[in-house]
Amino acid sequence: MFFFYLNIQSKIIIKSNKTGFSMNTNSNDRQNEIYLKKTFEDLQHRTFLDSIFENSNFSNSNLTNANFQNCKFINCNLSLANFEKARLLDVVFKECKILGVSFFKCDKFLLNINFEKCLIESCNFADMILKKTSFLESIIRRSDFINTNLQKANFKKTDLTSTNFHHADLSEADFREAINYSIDPFNNNLKKAKFSKPEAYSFLNFFDIIIE
Repeated sequence: MFFFYLNIQSKIIIKSNKTGFSMNTNSNDRQNEIYLKKTFEDLQHRTFLDSIFENSNFSNSNLTNANFQNCKFINCNLSLANFEKARLLDVVFKECKILGVSFFKCDKFLLNINFEKCLIESCNFADMILKKTSFLESIIRRSDFINTNLQKANFKKTDLTSTNFHHADLSEADFREAINYSIDPFNNNLKKAKFSKPEAYSFLNFFDIIIE
């Protein structure tokens, strides 16, 4: 059973009084809706415009060919979600848990995503164009940025433990106050990238030198 409310911004708030509610219907596309505490399993070929998903569970969900435009995911679990050929245009992930997601399988046309205070672990961003993408204050562990365009990306205050940057374009990217990164300056483009001390001293590990 659903309860529908209309707020002052003309967004429909959809709740479920049943824990673990699963939405796997192919009903009409959705616009200007807020989804609270819902579980999604299959959203193949569905379209969501100007919508908000909050405290919702997308773990292991099938988002193949789904279309999200101007949407926000807040405090959601997207672990192992399948984003193959999904279109993400002006999508924000805030305080989300994102484990094992192959973002490189998304539709790359007009792709525009940003992250804030997320846990991003074992994710793959290879061969993507992520210019000006923000990962502000996120924990990014054991993830791959291989052949990724990250020009002017924002990694401020991120934790990059065991994350791999290889042949990535990091020119003018902002790593100030980021920690635990290991970025090879010989196989990544770091022109005019910003770093802060003491973490910036990690670059010395790539030189055959002895400091006493």
